[in-house]
Amino acid sequence: MRWPFRIAMSTTAVMLFDQAVFAGQFLAGTFGALHTHRANATYSGIAVLVAAAAAVPLRWPGRGPLWPVLACLGLFGLIALQIVLGFQRLLTVHVPLGVAIIGLAAGLAVWSWRPDRVAA
Repeated sequence: MRWPFRIAMSTTAVMLFDQAVFAGQFLAGTFGALHTHRANATYSGIAVLVAAAAAVPLRWPGRGPLWPVLACLGLFGLIALQIVLGFQRLLTVHVPLGVAIIGLAAGLAVWSWRPDRVAA
């Protein structure tokens, strides 16, 4: 049951990490990276929704926790807020929120690869 979630969440985490790379490229003078940063933000939002859908079978019928679904939906909300802040150029909030989003996505990806616990 975990493989679809593992793949989706790991892909999402890599895409979100790439956001920092694209922002850094833009700040270093590669102005086309801003377009890539913007497009990847949209795709990252879609990827986290795919991860949320992949987390549903962990709960039903997998009888696992519900929180990964809710965490992915919360992460989607943060990404949506992040996109709005980026377009408004509120970098004092955009940058630290981006760091938090990357950390949360990485945490979910790491959790997805932890071994299943078997009930005794």
